[in-house]
Amino acid sequence: MREDKIKTIIVEDVLEAQDLLKQIIHTHFSNIEIMGCAESVSEAVTLIKKEAPELILMDIELTDGDAFGIFQQLPRQEFEVIFITAHANMLQKALDHYAFSYIVKPVEEQKLVAAIQRYVQLKQRMFSQQKQQLLRDFLQPSSSRLLLQTGNEHVSVQLADVIKCEADGNFTHFYLKGDQKYMVSKPLKYFDDLLSEKRFFRARRSVLVNIDCIASIYKKETIVLNNGDKVHVSARNKSKLGELIQYFS
Repeated sequence: MREDKIKTIIVEDVLEAQDLLKQIIHTHFSNIEIMGCAESVSEAVTLIKKEAPELILMDIELTDGDAFGIFQQLPRQEFEVIFITAHANMLQKALDHYAFSYIVKPVEEQKLVAAIQRYVQLKQRMFSQQKQQLLRDFLQPSSSRLLLQTGNEHVSVQLADVIKCEADGNFTHFYLKGDQKYMVSKPLKYFDDLLSEKRFFRARRSVLVNIDCIASIYKKETIVLNNGDKVHVSARNKSKLGELIQYFS
């Protein structure tokens, strides 16, 4: 099973310090991917918007100001920060900006490793709890949800918002209300087995449709969905479609 990488960036204006942080991460963490480095507030804002990191190792004093200016330019904070600074008196201000950890320079390797390990363990524990809650929700028809893995991100969606699922080799495209679309690295058969008892109908080998999103059925062979998509039902599944029509008539 492939281990998901933790997307990480380094915000540090001293190249030697950048190299030290990279070396420590490469030595101790195979599950952390460094997406890039920034030396200033402006570079950091650009890099964060581009890479959407989970974790940032951040010096406080940068070439064009202090790092707290970064947070003022971002609409919301969706990452954890380990502050690394030569100034011990910045701790309270760092905590005010929701720092995950705070390390004073010169960086002690074991302290940094311990801080990152705490983040990794917390992330795994929180994700495990989220999966358990979603499983409990999934077993309740009135509040069913599904957790979709899209690359390094897990997206929680309501089944009622899923209009159809469409196969693409070993991938599945999810089409949701509001023109949302997600590509998931699992075959359609996986979701057919998972959703067959959740009011989803296998119209053809490559398409699974949400029964509650059917607008009409044309000539007992073409399903018209709420979003206007038309799905032709395969010959082998027409009898099942007939049963479906009879059930809801």
